[in-house]
Amino acid sequence: MNQLTPFERSLLAQFEALANASTTSLEASEATSKQLRALSETVRKRLDTIEQKQREIERFQTRLLQALSGQTEQTESLVQQVNVLLKER
Repeated sequence: MNQLTPFERSLLAQFEALANASTTSLEASEATSKQLRALSETVRKRLDTIEQKQREIERFQTRLLQALSGQTEQTESLVQQVNVLLKER
């Protein structure tokens, strides 16, 4: 190190500072990447849960619509029967 000129020492110091900053930046990037992966996994699990609940709701709605359609048919049939009885009077 004593054999270096002041200019070379200055360049070496700048390079060392740049290398240290790069290392710090890389470590921060790796930490951020790890956090983003964890967040992505959490969001994926939540979306899966939401999709599952949505499918359950859709199945329930289908059953409910079928039941309501059946009731409507029965009500219409009953009304027709009552109308027939009223006409016979």
